[in-house]
Amino acid sequence: MAQISPVLLAMASEERGQSMLPVIKELGYQGMVVGDVEALLGHTRGNVPTAMVIEHALIAKVAQLDIISLLRRRKPLAEVPMLVLGPDTPETHSAMLASGADLYLTLPTHPTVLKANLKRLLDGRDRNIALRTRLEQLMEMEKNLKESERVKDDLTHMLVHDLKSPISSVMGLLDHSLEMMKDSSTTSTVLEMLSLARAESQHLLNLAANILDVRRMKEGLMPYEPSFVESLSDLAKLAQHDVSGAPRERNLSFLVQSEAETLYADPNLLRRILANLLSNAIKHTRRGGHIDFRALKDKEQGMYILSVRDDGEGIPEQDLKRIFNAFEQSRHTVHDRYDTGMGLTFCKMAVEKHGGKIWVESKVGRGSTFFITIPFAVKEDAEKRLLAEAPLV
Repeated sequence: MAQISPVLLAMASEERGQSMLPVIKELGYQGMVVGDVEALLGHTRGNVPTAMVIEHALIAKVAQLDIISLLRRRKPLAEVPMLVLGPDTPETHSAMLASGADLYLTLPTHPTVLKANLKRLLDGRDRNIALRTRLEQLMEMEKNLKESERVKDDLTHMLVHDLKSPISSVMGLLDHSLEMMKDSSTTSTVLEMLSLARAESQHLLNLAANILDVRRMKEGLMPYEPSFVESLSDLAKLAQHDVSGAPRERNLSFLVQSEAETLYADPNLLRRILANLLSNAIKHTRRGGHIDFRALKDKEQGMYILSVRDDGEGIPEQDLKRIFNAFEQSRHTVHDRYDTGMGLTFCKMAVEKHGGKIWVESKVGRGSTFFITIPFAVKEDAEKRLLAEAPLV
């Protein structure tokens, strides 16, 4: 619970300040008495009191300085309730209000009058804070609503322009295959076209899955079930088979350091991450290109570092900062397929779910390397939990 700052009592005499402390206590606050201008300015330089009660007689000791105005010019004190006590003279009263005081009470004053006016100032401050907080919440809600509407608009655009292409391809290939099946001599060609239709269908399925899972992750509904992955190499090869786009037409290699073969992660999410990174590499690499998957254990950083490198077209420098934002990095691939970027957005969210990071290093025309990290701590916590749950022997 945050500690409440005291009400600062800046009085010309210690006795007057001490006499006001019971009033401050009745309001539910602690009071702090200072007896000179130097102490007042020094304390408020590094502290923000709940409120300030200042005696004019103290201010008058340094008439060459406009103390109230000086305090108000300090940004943290701009809205701190400030009550001034002074003589019953219109000139002093109006001068203090003009300098920035919220209220002016004439001396002598009864403790109940001081209490009522100070309570009024504090209640007003609390209302202002509540209104400001509510306004900030409404502004955040408006921002989130606009972002949601933008995502919906982008999603609609993608559905109209991007999903239509693989659907049309599948339908065209299937229609043509049906016509060709009437001629038995064209069986091999039909099989090839059906294979292409299957690849386009897989691409369409991956798009839909990424859109759905990005939304589920944003809403905190994506299942996260980490366990020990016994063979990262085998998982990466399974991810390869999940990829559409004829990975057999690329040169793929897998190099996993023996110490990195076993790690603790959600195998389903990790498989999807790797499938998306391999798919991204294939889409932006020409036939005959090279794609490498590597994994190592970095003991100094306490991380497993996984990477997918390709020698494809690379990423323009201006796109590197927004490559993981859904829709924003959309661009055509070297195979004239439109890339919506939802796969990389999914990767970023899934990697962060594991407590890791993802980034890319790339040069146009020389290829790209995507890196992800998975911290040791996740695995170590799992090992401790398994030991704790192990039956006694």
